[in-house]
Amino acid sequence: MSERTEVILEGTFQQNDQGRFVALPFDVPPHIGRVDVHLEFSDKTGTEPWETEGNALDIGIFDPRENDDPRKGFRGWSGSARMDFSIDGDTATPGYISGPIQQGTWHILLGLFKIWHKGCDYKLTITLTHDVPNNTPAEFPIQLPLRTEAKREASATGWYKGDLHCHSFHSDGDSDPINVVKEAERLGLDFLAVTDHNTLSHQVALNTIDTEVMLIPGVEITTFSGHWNIWGDFDWIDFRVDSAEKMDATIQEANRRGYLTSCNHPRPNGPAWKFENVESFNCIEVWNSPWLIEHNHHCLSFWETRLNQGKRFVAVGGSDNHELKNAAESHLGQATTYIYCDGEISPARLLQALRAGHAFVTCAPDGPQIYLLSGTAMMGDSILRPSNNQLKLQIEVLRGDGGQLEVCTAKGVSESILITGNQTKLELEVDIKDTSYVRVQLRRLEDNSMLVLSNPIYLDD
Repeated sequence: MSERTEVILEGTFQQNDQGRFVALPFDVPPHIGRVDVHLEFSDKTGTEPWETEGNALDIGIFDPRENDDPRKGFRGWSGSARMDFSIDGDTATPGYISGPIQQGTWHILLGLFKIWHKGCDYKLTITLTHDVPNNTPAEFPIQLPLRTEAKREASATGWYKGDLHCHSFHSDGDSDPINVVKEAERLGLDFLAVTDHNTLSHQVALNTIDTEVMLIPGVEITTFSGHWNIWGDFDWIDFRVDSAEKMDATIQEANRRGYLTSCNHPRPNGPAWKFENVESFNCIEVWNSPWLIEHNHHCLSFWETRLNQGKRFVAVGGSDNHELKNAAESHLGQATTYIYCDGEISPARLLQALRAGHAFVTCAPDGPQIYLLSGTAMMGDSILRPSNNQLKLQIEVLRGDGGQLEVCTAKGVSESILITGNQTKLELEVDIKDTSYVRVQLRRLEDNSMLVLSNPIYLDD
C-alpha cells in the first residue's frame, strides 16, 4: 500500500467574512501521485436565497503554477455541489482536472457564500498519496476547442437550434456530459453548450464525445453578485470578483480574449444581477427555463429597459437544465435558441452569427418559430431610419396557431394580431418615430406567457 501523508487545516469564519474568497495553502512534497480533499463545516444549509439559517461554503483548488498564472494553476471547482474530491495523474473527480501533481505550495480556495451569525467552523482533511514509480509521466488532458468545422451538412434554411445554457455533474447537474449530449440528439438539437459553473473539466469530457451535435465550449461564471456565460475557445476566467469595478474589468477581459459573454437570468432568485450598471456583456439571457416558472418577465424587462435607452444586446435563451434524470420543470431545450448562419457551418461560425444577433428564442425545440425581415435586413441587423418614420416589415410565424403576435418598439406594443394557422406570413408598416428598434414576439392568450421572441432590427439615424 502506498504511503500517505495527512494535512489538516481548520478554523472559524465569522459572519462579516461572508462574500470573501479564502485561499488556504498546503505544501506538496516530491513524488506525490494523488491528492484527496474532504471539507466539513458546521450548520450546513443550502444555497437558495430563502435558506438563511446556516452556512454554505464553496470549494476549489489551485496548483503551484498559480503563482505565475492563475489560469494555468486552476485545477478545479465544485462550488457547494460536493465537499470531497480527488486528483491524480490520470483521473479526477468531476469538476476537477487530472494531470501532474507538482511539488510546491497548493491552495484550497473556499468561497464563503453564506456565513450566519453563529459563525462557521471548518475542517479540511487533505490526504497526499505517494507516487508509484511510473515511466510514463502524467499529462494534462485536452479540452474541447471551438471547432471551425462540423460533422454535419449545412441546413438548407441556414437556421440551427440549440441550448446555450445547461449543466452536468461536473458542477451541480445530475448527469454525465455524454448523457446530456445524447438527450440533445434525441431532441433534434443542432448545437449545445454545456456551461458548468466556474470549471473546465466538462470541456475535457465533451472533447471525447463523437456526435453530430455542434458542441460549443462554455462556462457559467458564477459569482456572489450574478452569473454570466462565456462561449468560445477559452481558458479559465477568474470568478473572484467583489465589486462592480472588478466585475466590469473581468467581463471586458473576456471580451478582449474573443469570448462571447452573456448576463444570465437577471431576475430575483435568478440569482439576480446585483451590479445594475455593469453592462460589458454582449448578450442578455432573456429566457431561462420555462417562461412562467422562472419569472422571465423580469429578464425581459431588464433587456427592454436597456434597449429603450438605445443600447444593443443580443437576446438569448437556454434551459439552465440541471436535472436531466428527474426534470420536473426545466427540461433541456426549454428554452431553445435559433441562430441563422448562412453557408458553411461550425461552432465558431454559430458564435459569430449569434454575436450579430441573428437569432430568436422559442419555448421548446418544437416550439413556434418567428422570422422578422425589413427588406434584406433581418433580426440583429441595423438599417437607416426611413425619412417618413414608417418601416415595412415582413413577418413569418410557424406553429403559432392561437398565439397573439406583438410588434414591439421603445413605445411598447404597436401592433397586436391573433395568429390563426400554423404558417402565417404578414406584411406590416409600423411607426418608428421615437424608437431605435423594432422586434416581434408571440404570446399565449390563456396566461400571457411567451411562446417565441425575436431579436430587434435596429434603426440608425
